[in-house]
Amino acid sequence: MSGLRAPNFLHRFWTKWDYAISKVVFTCADSFQWDIGPVSSSTAHLPAIESPTPLVTSLLFYLVTVFLWYGRLTRSSDKKIREPTWLRRFIICHNAFLIVLSLYMCLGCVAQAYQNGYTLWGNEFKATETQLALYIYIFYVSKIYEFVDTYIMLLKNNLRQVSFLHIYHHSTISFIWWIIARRAPGGDAYFSAALNSWVHVCMYTYYLLSTLIGKEDPKRSNYLWWGRHLTQMQMLQFFFNVLQALYCASFSTYPKFLSKILLVYMMSLLGLFGHFYYSKHIAAAKLQKKQQ
Repeated sequence: MSGLRAPNFLHRFWTKWDYAISKVVFTCADSFQWDIGPVSSSTAHLPAIESPTPLVTSLLFYLVTVFLWYGRLTRSSDKKIREPTWLRRFIICHNAFLIVLSLYMCLGCVAQAYQNGYTLWGNEFKATETQLALYIYIFYVSKIYEFVDTYIMLLKNNLRQVSFLHIYHHSTISFIWWIIARRAPGGDAYFSAALNSWVHVCMYTYYLLSTLIGKEDPKRSNYLWWGRHLTQMQMLQFFFNVLQALYCASFSTYPKFLSKILLVYMMSLLGLFGHFYYSKHIAAAKLQKKQQ
């Protein structure tokens, strides 16, 4: 009997949890005048779309785990650890997988946009474009998987990388793409998904090379000199997204509230990445020059 009670208990718990989370999310969306309903027929049948609870649960687990893990590491006296072989192999596979997945999503979104006769911006969402909706859905799910990036940083005891910018970006982008995948997985959303996927091809290629080469390899600078330009590419991406949001909010039939969310969000990322770029590449260079 105990074996039967556990599934029933979990089912009742999830039902109540789902009701509470959904009520909070949809109430907040209404207060912001975000028209996140109805669910698009092109993605309604897919997991973690109709209800926000699977995503929110993943987000809460991510944030609590990172907070507790980070706190434990900051209190630890052993700041330097030897990277185990299994972790290095996992990082290589993780980065290689995301390179292939990002390229797949980028090319898929571009190909569908071409087949559907899209212009650069100003494209209407159509629920009949199910293949593009599938690419958008995969892109949304990939944002949840990318939480692993943070876990890798913590496993490596690399606390410097676990910054406010990193946590903010990873925790918010998945929620925004849940709204897009739920409400309008197509139309103008193709541009952001394709552009971000291409940037991630470059980013995870950099991470893969960094892992393969190693920190002490004298050839490191020959292959990884373009790290600064990678940040510039990310900032250029956000700039194009800001322009897209301004254009679509004025001229596109794509849901206006999504264009407004995109505008505010990309401006915040542009500011945060700009501060990061200045601190790492400009201010640090000035300080080094003074010390010389």
